[in-house]
This record gives sequence, structure tokens and C-alpha cells, in this order.
Amino acid sequence: MSLSGALANASAALTTSQYQVALSTTNVANASTDGYTTKTYAATSQTTTLALTNGELSRVTDTYLQKSLITSSASAGYAETIDSYLTRYDTLLGDTSSDGDIASLTSALSTSLTSLAAGTGDTTAAAVVSAATELADGLRTLSSGIQDLRSDADAAIATTVDEVNALLQEIDTLNDQIVAGQGDQTSLADARDTALQTLSGLVSVTSYTDASGRLNIYAGGQMLVGTTVSTLSFTPSGTVSADSTYPVSLSGVSVNGRDVTSSLTGGELGALIALRDEVLPAEQDALDSLATTLISALNTAASTGSAASPGSLTSTTSVTAATPLSLTGTLGVVQSTTAGVATAIDQIDLSSVATVGELVDALNGVSGITAGIVDGKLTISSSSGGVVLDSSVALTSGGETLSDWMGFNDVFSGGDASTIRVTAALTANPSLLATSSLDTSAAVGQTAVSSGGTGGASALLAAMTDDRTFPESGNLSARTRSLADYATDVLSAAATTISTAASTATSATALRDGYANSLSNATGVNLDEQTALVSLYQQQYEISAQLMSAIQAMYDALLSMVAS
Repeated sequence: MSLSGALANASAALTTSQYQVALSTTNVANASTDGYTTKTYAATSQTTTLALTNGELSRVTDTYLQKSLITSSASAGYAETIDSYLTRYDTLLGDTSSDGDIASLTSALSTSLTSLAAGTGDTTAAAVVSAATELADGLRTLSSGIQDLRSDADAAIATTVDEVNALLQEIDTLNDQIVAGQGDQTSLADARDTALQTLSGLVSVTSYTDASGRLNIYAGGQMLVGTTVSTLSFTPSGTVSADSTYPVSLSGVSVNGRDVTSSLTGGELGALIALRDEVLPAEQDALDSLATTLISALNTAASTGSAASPGSLTSTTSVTAATPLSLTGTLGVVQSTTAGVATAIDQIDLSSVATVGELVDALNGVSGITAGIVDGKLTISSSSGGVVLDSSVALTSGGETLSDWMGFNDVFSGGDASTIRVTAALTANPSLLATSSLDTSAAVGQTAVSSGGTGGASALLAAMTDDRTFPESGNLSARTRSLADYATDVLSAAATTISTAASTATSATALRDGYANSLSNATGVNLDEQTALVSLYQQQYEISAQLMSAIQAMYDALLSMVAS
């Protein structure tokens, strides 16, 4: 080899060593940078006589671990989001140790009715009304909390969609730079991988890199990134109520005008959709099952009783004179003093009564009775001070008694957990609670309603404690339980859902972090290795420099010989 060739090789080796020192130093400096992969330089010879004159910069990658991390990130993003919302729901359920949960409140109402029905005088109607109020408030508060969580999820969907769209635009920009060969290709690829990993935590995606180097991304069966970008669209709904459902009143996520909501099953976005449309509605459904059964059971029981001090009656059902009635049987109308002594007993044949207006006319036809529709409610009063109805054989076409259908003596108003309340009449005057009952064998002048009677309280207690059939609702299968036991079932099922979400999130997070650590170990910077390489490349640099000095000395000697 000529001296000029040797000098060129030594110069190339010196330059390569210098570059490799700088590259290893850069690797060390970025050892803690997220998403940074170890960069390597492979020097190659251009000819058989001139070596190390060019090379290729590349990064360390592991396709299997990268794809595993992407998949596990979607699972972890989903599980962590579900867990975070259900942790908040757990707080809403209340603490069983402080008796503030719905199971404890339901049990407390049963306990107060047990004491009242015993007739020991230890519990008053006011105490029962107070317990019923606390239970209704607890159900309503929990229902409201569930809807607040759904509303938060709806708002978070909009935020997450914006984050997804920003990442899609970022990846598209990086794609264009990589395909065009602009800038440091390895750093651009690192940035693109980091953006893809972040994206996968937000929404489950599939991807592949085509021959041009462009990363193509799909989600919900739609291409999101290719030669162009297709962003997600979503309109937040604002306030969400128990009646809000997708797709009737809640918006879906769309791509290019196509609704892909049901296809977005992973990542934070998939979890938020599931929370809003499935997970939390299931909890509301079970709660509504408890509330609606409670309302129906206690109101039906109360319709068979009477306040211990009979007064006027006002329906909770809204009616007009034209409201149709399809009735059979007879209606017993007992007028009494407020002390419960019967002053008049009459029977009304209902066979010809076809509307509420005709019922009002029939009632007004009874001496001493005044009936009318006030503010949409049927009111019945007696000049004797009190009126009690025996409607046990006065049945509607649906099999309800007239008193039950009208809502006389109702304990609760509302139709589900979001609207349940103790009636305004009982809230204002707890003594109106139907704790006693009508003695149908009493004659005029005899006590028809005993002030110490417990027939009504016993009926209310039976409504709480008797087994009844509950349909499948939320995460609960159909079952036969008492109201108190069913409330415990609702709480237990919720606790199981919360616990399962927590354990799933722990497992999913551990799996994702495990893949992330494995990928980092495989592609990240090994400080010991890079430090050793810096030392090696520095030695190579010194050797190349010494070689160049020796070759230069040879040149000088040769020139000296030629000159002499």
C-alpha cells in the first residue's frame, strides 16, 4: 500500500473514531431520556484500498417487545381509567362502619319499622319517616354521584379525543420527515415510537410500517394515519342524567362521519366510553331496581293502612276529571272523628264509575264527604274530621286497589333512585304515616281506627322484610330477596366490581411496565457498555493519530532523501 493510501486510511480511522466517541457520549447523555434508543455506527470501506471512509447510523430496536408494549399500553390505559373512576365510586358508596351506605340505611328503616310494629312506644312515626328520608336521600345522592361520574367521563372523552388527534398529527409530521429523508432518521423514528406508545395508551390501535418507511395506523376499523390523517370527532353532552343514553342523547365518536364508538374498546378512550355507556349505567340500573321496588312495596303497604289520627286524604297520583278509571267492586267510605271513632259508614258501587270526575261525583254524593281535584290531586275530606277508605275490593283493571292507584298514604314519591323522596305531606307532618289500620268490623260509634294500632306499621314492615322477586339488573342476576337483603346485594356487587377493576388495573399496569422495562433494557443505553466504548474509541483515536504521525514522519524522511 502506498504512503498516500495508508495516510488516507489512517485519516478515515481517526475521523471514524472521533465520530464514535461523540456518538457514545451522546448515548450516555441520553441514558435517562424516555424513548431514546441506543445509536450505533457501522463503518464500511468504500474500496479495497481505502477503508472506513463512510458508514451507517442506526438504532437498536426490538420489534416484538415494541408491539407487545403497544398492546399492553392499550390494556393498561383502559384498566387504569376504569379503576380510577370506580375508586371514586367506592367513595360515593359510603362507609359501612359509619352506617352511611344504602344497605345500612335500608336496614335502619327495617329496624325502625320493627320497633314501631311492636307497639312498645319506643319508636314514633317521626323516627320511621326520618329513617325513610335518610334512605331516600342516600339513594338519590348515590344516583346523582353516578351521573356526575358519567358526566365527567363524557367530558373526558372530548379531552382524550383532542389528545389523540394531536398525536395523530404529530405522527403524520414525523412520517413525512422520515419518508423524505429529512434530519436525523433515528431520532425521528424514536420520536414516532414514543408518540405511538402514548397514543396506544389512549386508544387501542394497530399499525405497520410500509416500504417507504411510513407508519400506518388503524383504530375502530378505520385508517387514522396513512398518506393523510383522519381525526376523531366528538361532541360532549354537558350534563348527563340517568335518562341519558348513547346514541339517543349522548354523542358517539366518529371518523370521517362514521360512528366508531362501539369499535373503540381499548385505551383510556375505550374505558371512558365503557364507563359512560355500560359500567356506570349498570350500577344505576341495580340502584333503580332497589329504589323502584322500595317505592312500590312501601306505598302499596301504606295504602292498606291509616294514620293513627284520621284526617283528609290527598292522592299523589296526578289526575284530571277526564282521567279514565276502570274499576270493579265497591269502595267503603268510613267517616270518623280524628280520634278514630266511626261517624258514618257507606259503600259506593264502582261499576258505573268510568272517570275520576265520576268518582268525585260519587264521593260527593255521600253525606258529609267533600271531594275534588286540587292542583291535579284528588282530595277527600269529611265534616267529622277524618275519612278512611276500604278499597280492598275496589280494584283497577291492573289489579291495584283504588287507594294504591291513587297513592293515598304514600310514603315515597318519585319513580327511581334519582327521584325518590319521602312525600311532602309526610315530611311536613310525620303523624300522617299510615301506622294504624281500619277495623272493617267496627260499627258507627265504635273505634274504627285505633290510635295505638300497629296494623299499618306491620304492613310496612312486611313490605320491607318479605321476599319478593327482583329482575336481572346491572350486574345482578334475577333473584328473590327482601328489600334489606337486596340492598346488601347491590352494595356487595358494586364492591366486587370495584375490587375486580383494581386487581385488573394492577395486573395490566405490571404487564405494561414489564414490557417497557424489557424494551428499555434491550434498546436503551447501557451506561457501562457505552462508557467502555468511549474508552475503546479514544484508544483507537490515539492509535490512528500515532499512525498518522508515523506516516507523516515517513513522508518527511522520503522528501528529505529526494531533496538530498
